[in-house]
Amino acid sequence: MLADRLTTARIAVFAELIGLGGTRVGRTALMKMCYFLQILKDVPLGYEFSLYSYGPFDSEVLGDLRTAEDLSAIDSSVVSFPGGYQYILSTSSSAAQVKREAKQFLSQYIGCIKWVADTFANRSASELELLSTIVYVDRNVDVKTFESLREKVKLIKPHFSLDEISKKIEWLEQKELLTLHDPSQMSQV
Repeated sequence: MLADRLTTARIAVFAELIGLGGTRVGRTALMKMCYFLQILKDVPLGYEFSLYSYGPFDSEVLGDLRTAEDLSAIDSSVVSFPGGYQYILSTSSSAAQVKREAKQFLSQYIGCIKWVADTFANRSASELELLSTIVYVDRNVDVKTFESLREKVKLIKPHFSLDEISKKIEWLEQKELLTLHDPSQMSQV
């Protein structure tokens, strides 16, 4: 189907995440789950995430999603609601074929994929924005305390309260998903 093994693997991961995530997976959720897979679980998706309006972002994820739609592996529909709209993703007719082509990659990382889907798929886009931004700042900004992490995130995401930010930092720390407790893991900007 696809000549590029990495793109095939990425689309297969999308299909797994969407299948495991049910009806709640939209573009934002897919973007953030790919970020979490790569950053928290070291799944080699090869994306280069940078901080954007709604948290970590790489346009290549959307390009791969378009390819998945063109191949009929993923369907995307728009659902309108008061005040906006949302893209809802679902697997389609060719998803099984793509997953077969990436069987080795999927089998190697299926535990990580399931963990990310279980942990993040049912969260709102707003929650995923905040959680992924906290992880991004933790990994990419020189913060030495949880207080400085909270303050940096507040500067980037002023529409979230300090209480909301603190609760998400605590949740991430309880799950041991932050490197702040291990300064050797952090890079400086």
